Amino acid sequence: MITSRLKMTFTLLLPILLLAGENDIPRLNILHPKPDMQFWVNQIEVAGDIAPGTEVTVMGELMTPDAEGRFRHMITLDQAETFIDITETRANKTNLDTIRVFHRNLDHLSADSSFVNNNVPELLDLQLGSPRSGVYRGSEVSLKGRTHPEANLTINGDTLGVYASGAFTRHVQLNPGDNIYDFKTSWNGSEISQRLTLSTPPTKPQLEKLDPGSARPATEAWILAGEHLQPGIRGPEGATVYCKIPGVSAWEIMTEVQPGQYEAFIHLLDIDTEQSTSVLYRMGFLSQRIKSAPLRILTDALGGLTIHEDTRVYDTPSTEQLFFPLADSVSVQIIGLENGMYRIRLGEYRTAYVVADHVELNESSKQYSAHFLGSMRSENEGDWTIFRIATGNKRLPFELKEKAVPARLELKVYGAKQGWEWTTYPEDDSAIAFLERSQPEDMVWQMDLFPTQKFWGWYGRYEGNDLVIGIRKAPIISRDSLFANVVIELDPGHGGWQRGAMGITGYAEADANLRYCLKLEKMLLDAGATVYMTRRNDQQVDLDERARIARADGVHIFVMAHNNAPGRDKNLEEARGASTFYTWPSAKSLSDYIYPHLHRMGIDTSGKVIRYYYYLTRQTEYLVYLIEGAFITNPTEEMFLLSEEGLEALANAAFLGLEDFLRAQTTNE
Repeated sequence: MITSRLKMTFTLLLPILLLAGENDIPRLNILHPKPDMQFWVNQIEVAGDIAPGTEVTVMGELMTPDAEGRFRHMITLDQAETFIDITETRANKTNLDTIRVFHRNLDHLSADSSFVNNNVPELLDLQLGSPRSGVYRGSEVSLKGRTHPEANLTINGDTLGVYASGAFTRHVQLNPGDNIYDFKTSWNGSEISQRLTLSTPPTKPQLEKLDPGSARPATEAWILAGEHLQPGIRGPEGATVYCKIPGVSAWEIMTEVQPGQYEAFIHLLDIDTEQSTSVLYRMGFLSQRIKSAPLRILTDALGGLTIHEDTRVYDTPSTEQLFFPLADSVSVQIIGLENGMYRIRLGEYRTAYVVADHVELNESSKQYSAHFLGSMRSENEGDWTIFRIATGNKRLPFELKEKAVPARLELKVYGAKQGWEWTTYPEDDSAIAFLERSQPEDMVWQMDLFPTQKFWGWYGRYEGNDLVIGIRKAPIISRDSLFANVVIELDPGHGGWQRGAMGITGYAEADANLRYCLKLEKMLLDAGATVYMTRRNDQQVDLDERARIARADGVHIFVMAHNNAPGRDKNLEEARGASTFYTWPSAKSLSDYIYPHLHRMGIDTSGKVIRYYYYLTRQTEYLVYLIEGAFITNPTEEMFLLSEEGLEALANAAFLGLEDFLRAQTTNE
């Protein structure tokens, strides 16, 4: 029998209905949790965005939004099924909604480490996961869902195995048109059927004329005279297509580089004055002209000044390949605009990209010749050796990287030359053995800093008229008490409305990460370490906030605790195994020492990976590495992560890896 309270849950905070007669001001947007979400931790964050002039309560408690209108409220799940009442009041009218969530108790754990699932249902159920019925753009996919662990399950009449967790999956190849999958599950005299239909989109018909939406550049673009422009457009296959830059080039025939895709290669020579134009495209002489987005041809670099404290420099005109970070008030030389990214000149042979919204045009930032750097002085400040390079009133782009062989920090300042040659080494104990200065290019100044022993952290930043480089000294590590002088930050990945990867049963990576971090924390505390955590419950924490927390805690080692998932077209039963990731050479040994212990957990391993572009592994003021414990999307490994035994094995592997790493450092005293 369905109670009246349960009936309420079928309204389940889909966007709250507009009140009759009110205007279209945005309504309450609940970010977390979603209806019928499952949790394996008992404290969760209710979060949402409140519209101005609206009053919201959660479980009867009035919410206070932050400056952006967002509220966050922690609640405790002390029942297997919890109803979260949320009210929204505006103009003396109140809407009431209820979200139902489930707290999964750990009540069916085996003692023989077979990792069977907890929370075995009492009734037959059939839940199909993604993908949902509808259009699917792909040639293959893993179908997945859950039912009763003891059920008999078929798909299109063929038997499909059910794991002890109730999960099932099958990887299929999709055919053109509708792909129909009929699931039928039966157990204890009950039977449930569901149909899944995946429709692959039809092949696009051949174009009969040029496609205006494909004309390049698609958005406003800038380019420097003397460089090469690569126009492109889509059209009928086998056609003769022309392009032209008015005032710059005549009509020229384009090359069909792929069926229906045409490109040209235009060298922008003999342009003495700036041009504001577009690229024109046509097929026949009398055919319609297609016009690209505006194109600005520069004759010289423009000065720019960064206006964002976290201005990032990228290798390509996207935000996928981070090159190095910058601060605000840094002068840059702009030589192009592409996809909303400024192209900047760093040296004679090196260019990069920054988000255009993070830079303002600034004529005074334009650089005509190398900027001369002043003297460099140094000092010891607690655990850090500090070098200050006088840069005057101009902040230039700089890149600071750790190199492996020989071990050193490589500092490059773009647009600079050495001026005053005075360099002062720090007195007494220092993290740096010696310095080496060079000028690899006319506009690139370089300093290599060689350590006295292993790097334990470093940074580069501007402070006033100085470029400041800090190198952290190694902590004192005693064989008798390895962890006594070491501060460790555990970072359970994801949390709150950022759930991470999802297991087939609905188990979220965010919960698995937190559960094994709490176990690892206890092991470290018992060993004498000072331990902090970026979160201790189901809570969303931004990446930059995680890094800020670790810096404020003064940690030596930052452990990113995650679990893994493959791409959507991968076979879920084949993607498996624990792995580690790192960016800087000093963190490689952390990865090396934990890896053998991951291999002994009873699941596969899938490799040690160096990944340069992860935001958190790129942090430098401490040693940081990432543990991908298991593929939560793999049914067997999801059961491993569901069980206490699996989580304890993962936490123990992380602990033993840290212990071995610290023990190895004592031999260097």
